[in-house]
Amino acid sequence: MVQADWPHIMLFVQTEVLSGSIFISTPEGRLLDELNGHFDGEPENRDKFLELTDVTIWHADGTEEKASVGYINKANIQMAATTTDNLSRGIGAKPDHKLYPFIEKKTVRVKIEMSGYGITGSMHRLSHQKVEHVLKERTEFMPLTHAEVCSLANGKRWYIAFLAVNKEQILSLHE
Repeated sequence: MVQADWPHIMLFVQTEVLSGSIFISTPEGRLLDELNGHFDGEPENRDKFLELTDVTIWHADGTEEKASVGYINKANIQMAATTTDNLSRGIGAKPDHKLYPFIEKKTVRVKIEMSGYGITGSMHRLSHQKVEHVLKERTEFMPLTHAEVCSLANGKRWYIAFLAVNKEQILSLHE
């Protein structure tokens, strides 16, 4: 994959919002796979940092800066969002193309409170699962679709087709 083909994403952390291009390590890779790591049973094999190129950083005080490369600690990422509307299934997903085993899921609307952000969106779960089961899964990030993110500091809103939420950063979640 050449750098021009690197998908563009936004990362929300407590003190700033970053946007830039991300390298996806497999041709049909998904954003969730890059965030959660490629599980092979050994969590220490997962990268702890996510690399962004051509980065724009919006600070909480309203200032903006640019950087050619940035490394963001995944544990501090509250949310990661795709920035193109047709990526509602995430980066690497294609219409009518099911590289990954397709499993029918049900959606439930949830409200999530995080430090600095409020989120509403559709959580996806198996028909027999409860929301608590999704939260207990061993993956660090869970997907939401059709999400709205609101900055509690300044009221700015983002409407996002696909959002990966760091479960460790969730303060509360309500159905």
